[in-house]
Amino acid sequence: MGPDEVTRAVLDAAADLFAREGVSEVSLRQIADAADVHIALIRRYVGTRDELVHAVLDDLSGQVAAQVTEMPLGQISFERDSAMGRWTRVLAHFTLTGQDPIPSDQLNPMLALARVTMDEYGMDEAAARLRGAQIVASALGWRLFEDYLIDAAGLDAIPRQILRDEPTALHRRIGATPWPSPPDPPRRTRPTI
Repeated sequence: MGPDEVTRAVLDAAADLFAREGVSEVSLRQIADAADVHIALIRRYVGTRDELVHAVLDDLSGQVAAQVTEMPLGQISFERDSAMGRWTRVLAHFTLTGQDPIPSDQLNPMLALARVTMDEYGMDEAAARLRGAQIVASALGWRLFEDYLIDAAGLDAIPRQILRDEPTALHRRIGATPWPSPPDPPRRTRPTI
């Protein structure tokens, strides 16, 4: 294997292990074994463990940004082993450990969403960036807490795909909403008896 193949194998193995077991729980030895490479090659071609975690996040960010661009307004996978599922879990690690993920402008799913929102709905750049961030926040929340949300809300009887289709439709409505947001509708008043 050459340097590019080693790097690809390491990034893929690390992303898979991080999503299944948690970033903090995975050793470089486990990643090397899963990638079928010598552990010294990780440091040589990717860097330290911290550099590897950042490289995995950047790689997954690029994959998710590409999916957003390829499927504008479409649903991106909810599965844990998908690029979105892996990205969600690695990004959550950064947030929960208080680390700055330092997004790259070129590999940023929110900026990809902003571009889609500008193209599809004619938003200006500031509005599109805000709506992109709101869509990502909602998508991350549903993906991280899906099981809890379904159980806590008593939604077990509704097929999971129907439940997943709803946030996707909501995201399209968020993307189409001008900024600043229109005023809230008037509140309904309850009749007094």
